[in-house]
Amino acid sequence: MKKIIIIALLFLSAPVFAQIKSATLTASGLTCSMCSKSIYKAISKIPFIQSVDVDVEKSSYTMQFKANEKVELDEIKKAVQDAGFSVASLQVTASFANEAIYNDAHISLGGSAFHFMNVSKQTLNGDKTFKVIDKNFVPLKEYKKNSKYTKMKCYETGVMGSCSSKNSTEAKRIYHVTI
Repeated sequence: MKKIIIIALLFLSAPVFAQIKSATLTASGLTCSMCSKSIYKAISKIPFIQSVDVDVEKSSYTMQFKANEKVELDEIKKAVQDAGFSVASLQVTASFANEAIYNDAHISLGGSAFHFMNVSKQTLNGDKTFKVIDKNFVPLKEYKKNSKYTKMKCYETGVMGSCSSKNSTEAKRIYHVTI
C-alpha cells in the first residue's frame, strides 16, 4: 500500500505542461525550398517539439508539442532567427478550463505567463487558438499598432513588472497575445 501511495504522490507532484498543444508559425524571408528545409531542421531540434509539418507554399510550420513539457515560445523564435529568417506570425493552440480573460488579463498557462490584449471579456473552455503579438513575433508595424491596446510597460519589455502580476515581482518572461 505504501508503494502505491508513493507512486501516486510522485505522479501528482510531477509538473504538467500539457495545456499548450501546438503552434503554427509563418516565417518570412524565404526564397526557396532550401530555406524552408533550413527552418524545418532548426525547429525540429527543439527538445519540446514532437513533430513538425511544413506547408512550403505558405511558408508555415505546424508544430505538435510533447506532453508534459514546458513550451518556450522564444526558443522557437530563436531557432528561426538562427536559421537566418524571421517570424511573421505565431499562433498557439492551448487547452483552457474556465479561464476568464479580458483586455490586460494575465494568466499562467503551461508554465508560462500570458498577457491578453485587445480582447473582450470572455471565458475560455476547451482548445482555443491565440496569436503571439510580441516584438519579433509579428512585423514591426503590427507590433506598434498593438501597443495602443495597453498602457502596461510589460508589452515593451516582454518581462513582468509590478503591473503584470499580483503574485510575482521577479523578472519573468511574459508573452502578449490576442484572440
